[in-house]
Amino acid sequence: MFNVPGAENEHANKEQNMRVMEYNLPFTKAAKWVTVLATSCWHRANPAMHIEGVMRFIERAKKHPWKHHGDGVEGVLAGDKRFAIDEHKEPLLDAIKWTAGTIESARKTCIGYILGNHDYTPSKEIGDVGEYIAMCAGVPYLTATCFIRFQAPEGECVGFFCHGTGTAQYRTGEPERKTANRQVKLRDILKPFHADICGMGHMHTSIVTPPCLEERLTVDDDDKVKRRPVIVRPNWYYAAPSMFMTYPDDKPGTNYAEMRIYPAKDLGWIEYDIGRDGTIYCVREVYETGETKMEHEPTVVS
Repeated sequence: MFNVPGAENEHANKEQNMRVMEYNLPFTKAAKWVTVLATSCWHRANPAMHIEGVMRFIERAKKHPWKHHGDGVEGVLAGDKRFAIDEHKEPLLDAIKWTAGTIESARKTCIGYILGNHDYTPSKEIGDVGEYIAMCAGVPYLTATCFIRFQAPEGECVGFFCHGTGTAQYRTGEPERKTANRQVKLRDILKPFHADICGMGHMHTSIVTPPCLEERLTVDDDDKVKRRPVIVRPNWYYAAPSMFMTYPDDKPGTNYAEMRIYPAKDLGWIEYDIGRDGTIYCVREVYETGETKMEHEPTVVS
């Protein structure tokens, strides 16, 4: 059961199991949809964290429901193979306090905090860091995986959310194929879970896979053969980008991602619009500047 001191989100039903949460979307009488935000992978305590992007997100999050997909802190301790004395200078407790305080500033609209792998690593030594961040911020702790029932005035939307696992690093092939490979990889990771929308973080890459409709021959009520769109994949999938700069201009060569020559990663967050009947109309990829990178709607293929 939710038992979070100081939680003030009036739309969250806290008398629920942590893995299944009910959330009443804050519709006004005139609103056609409510926009929900998703952020992930801030990595506080790493100098490559994009603080300006985080604060820009938080300002928008104060006006919309949002959730954090984990890795709010770097969580790399001295015994970790990724540890670098010049890089990991901020004590873990200070990083936790900063992350919790930042989340707390938008807690009234925060749906909850999900445990990430960077949160989990130090948890093996000092206790559940994800739960502690959520408790200090005064928001629900959604554990490592959760289902959320978004309640709208005329319907419901079910979401499955986690921090996630795996990577989307494809260094060969044409750009279109790399994009398609990322979308397939995301669906494969989240395939065991069925919901209207499935979302994760972890990959530091912005990926959206919309529902797919395919034009197929069929017969109508007048016995006429014609093509019409048939839903072949009804679910939305997304991976939220990070706030971790792989190649920061002012600190060249200082982070483990650069040492391993990882490709430059996406910065920003995800937004999606849920209508009054619970339908998801679109999912947007948003840059860390707040500008929309791309807006996705259900796809129709021939």
